[in-house]
Amino acid sequence: METKNETSMFKKGNYRFGRIVIRIPVSKYSLNENVISAYLPYIMRMHASNVADYMHLDMVYRGNSNIWQKERQFVDDASEKMNAIVEEGHPFSMVEFKKGYMYGDDVKYSCADDTMCTDDITIINRYMKSQNKSSKNVEIAQDVYVAGSGNRIVLPKPLGIDYDISRDAPFDIYNLEYYNSFIVYSSNFTKEKLFGGIITTIDSTDPNNVIYQLMIYDHMWAYEFYIGGNATGFYFDSGHFVKKTRHYIGICPFVEWRINKVRMGIVERVESLCDAVNTISSNSVDNVVDFVNSILVVYNQNIDKKAKKEVDQNGAMSLNTIDPSRPADAKYLTNLLNNADVNTKYEALVKVAYALVGVPQANTQTTSGGDTGEARLLGGGWARADIVAKQDEILLKDSEREMLEIVINICSKHPQCEINDIYASDIEINFSRTKNDNLLVKVQALTQLIQMNVPKEVALNIVGLVGDPHEVAHAWEDEVKKAQQRSLEMMQQKQSNPNKDDKQNNQDDLENKPKQDEKDTS
Repeated sequence: METKNETSMFKKGNYRFGRIVIRIPVSKYSLNENVISAYLPYIMRMHASNVADYMHLDMVYRGNSNIWQKERQFVDDASEKMNAIVEEGHPFSMVEFKKGYMYGDDVKYSCADDTMCTDDITIINRYMKSQNKSSKNVEIAQDVYVAGSGNRIVLPKPLGIDYDISRDAPFDIYNLEYYNSFIVYSSNFTKEKLFGGIITTIDSTDPNNVIYQLMIYDHMWAYEFYIGGNATGFYFDSGHFVKKTRHYIGICPFVEWRINKVRMGIVERVESLCDAVNTISSNSVDNVVDFVNSILVVYNQNIDKKAKKEVDQNGAMSLNTIDPSRPADAKYLTNLLNNADVNTKYEALVKVAYALVGVPQANTQTTSGGDTGEARLLGGGWARADIVAKQDEILLKDSEREMLEIVINICSKHPQCEINDIYASDIEINFSRTKNDNLLVKVQALTQLIQMNVPKEVALNIVGLVGDPHEVAHAWEDEVKKAQQRSLEMMQQKQSNPNKDDKQNNQDDLENKPKQDEKDTS
């Protein structure tokens, strides 16, 4: 378990470096209300540290970065000079791109091999649509890329609710808010998931004495605790155990979405770079304003407020040199930045920030025309974006598969559900990204695989030509069956009238024969 000093390693000043993974030295077979209650103060303390990081990173994502504390140096009165604050919103742009790039098209399920699981997958896809899983994926992706992880729970529908099992899912998928949910793992070498918790408030008439309900789910039981609190937050005591209820899911219904081992999002990785970019932009605006409002310095000439006002109105002034040794002169006192050097540093910082998180940088510069295809993708950052996205997919698919395991467990225990012969390992999880690049090569590879009698759905998974191999393979098979049926019908018609074509040919010959005889006679 992390100590206070170890916890401080996850943050330095205004910057964060990943989330704390809550681990306790317990096996899931040793869990009970007494063990959980004993570790609850530690768990709540680690969770509170993660929540503080999340709130900071979420504010940076929204645009509340460190640039808002910027002040003009060597100025006693802030009103004397303009203090420009430019917040360019790069973290928001990066997170929004990642959400759209990874989950803009819904995740599709298909058969992982040639097993006969197409009917079950069709039912699962129907259930996911009824749960609006596509929009929930986009929502949880925001927590993943902002805070480094996002939590989800899958629970059976409550008893007594009337629904159509053929269309509606027998389970509910909930995206959990980061600040009121957590997942606890074992600290042994297995790193197994132990349980997850959800914190909610209980109705109270006293605003200064808020009571929190803590629901904890492990692989067998649902535990209910009450945690004392006040208007500012939780009391980190062992809580008051209320009751526990047996659930039939068979596994912990919590799933954690993440993109790396240390639970680091993209906002904290680029926060310091974005602070530097915002500082350069803000100071550049200050410099422009200072130049426009430059101080007029008059040498060897007296000028009063009225004369200065006339100069501003007329745009010119007259100077008379009385002493030739001391010529009269007027100049603006300016201190301009070297824009070329500033822009070079600015572009370098922005380029590094976008490259670190695998987001293509918006570029308005035109190319020379000689670079096409892969060269343009590489130069624009799209090739690196695809490489980083493929790495993210690995862990995101693991989370999807954990969720499918919970879903299948719930469905298999429902007496009227038709899903009964499928495992999570039988399902291929497909992210729909960049499916149209190298189209000709993919089509040629698909043709070769089909000629080798590889099942169509498996072949589509291999080449990655479409985002939904399961549905496309079904439509493909339907068209093949229709074509075979048409061919069979035509053959049956020929067999039922075998002399039809011969009679038609003989009739044509008889009609043409007199014309041929007339030509011969002439």
